[in-house]
Amino acid sequence: MKKFDDLMSVKNEIENITAKDAKNKLNDPNVQFIDVRDKESFSKGTIGNAIHLDKAFLEFYLAEGSPLENEFFKNNPDKEYIVFCGVGGQGTLATKTMKDMGLKNVKNISGGMAEWEKIKK
Repeated sequence: MKKFDDLMSVKNEIENITAKDAKNKLNDPNVQFIDVRDKESFSKGTIGNAIHLDKAFLEFYLAEGSPLENEFFKNNPDKEYIVFCGVGGQGTLATKTMKDMGLKNVKNISGGMAEWEKIKK
């Protein structure tokens, strides 16, 4: 069985940004925030213009020809995507998946919503 530290080592293969850096991009029209937390957490509050993408279906949203393919990504290939979750783990894995699926400009908020909550004011 793979160890947690080995699983999370993908953080070295993606670009991570701080919540403060993400906040500076909040009103940038070329940036799209992606919330990969569960739907209930998303409904209680998210970051800016974030769209909800359930991490469990991420590959299906991104794969060309998938019945769940999300046209947003195909129609906006040059956007910067900033991914986040609750504390950073799922966001890290989702960012790696999105990168592997072909998105070029995708970043993860280190510490996720927990870090965002500390600086959001």
